[in-house]
Amino acid sequence: MATTSWAEIIATSTMPIIDDVRWQEELSLNPAGFYCSKSVMIPLAVAMLNHPPELYEALVRDMVYAEYGDMLWESTAASTAAETTVPTEYVGYDVVSCVIREIDKFGNVALTPYDIIYDAETGSVTFPIQENEGVEYEVTFYKDGSFAFDLTPAQMRLVGVAIAVVWDERFSRNWLNIQMKLKDATFDTVNESNYITSVQKRLLQNQQWLTSLCRAYEQEITYWDVVPKTFNKRRMV
Repeated sequence: MATTSWAEIIATSTMPIIDDVRWQEELSLNPAGFYCSKSVMIPLAVAMLNHPPELYEALVRDMVYAEYGDMLWESTAASTAAETTVPTEYVGYDVVSCVIREIDKFGNVALTPYDIIYDAETGSVTFPIQENEGVEYEVTFYKDGSFAFDLTPAQMRLVGVAIAVVWDERFSRNWLNIQMKLKDATFDTVNESNYITSVQKRLLQNQQWLTSLCRAYEQEITYWDVVPKTFNKRRMV
């Protein structure tokens, strides 16, 4: 039976709507970490899709939730002489990414992509011969979630817009983001009251947009329910 993966929804429906270069950078730097952080919004997004009620019921029925894992590994003297295989409990994961973690004297963390070999059957990861010991690596594991059926383009768009609304809510409700900031003659900021108002207005507009899309979807499937069955080829639920 055909299914629709969460990663597909994020990549093809949500990213074009949000159009945030930081999402693209995060995806290229650490794909597994990207899908881990973004997929947690999908259950929250699905909960908003209750028009019609049958859509929500169809989406959550037999829905498979994503699974996540991570580990840290530090190169040793032995790893500079031979490749190192590290066993893990993460068997059968879909996306595995590794980055080098470097912390400067100011405490800032820099991440650099690094290639490793992951064995999905055993869960082990293999690091090539190291140049230096004491290098810290962060490995992230992502096992994709999925819906139990093949979503139509209209349904994928609804889920994508709902995720975008969840994303906007994170900023619109963040206490630090909506508080006036201290400033003096050496530091100036944008007009914060206008900024806060625009953020809240955008969230409301996106919520209304999602509601209108759900209503239109509900009306369309209701229409196709009443036309003769011989023409009822576009039913979406």
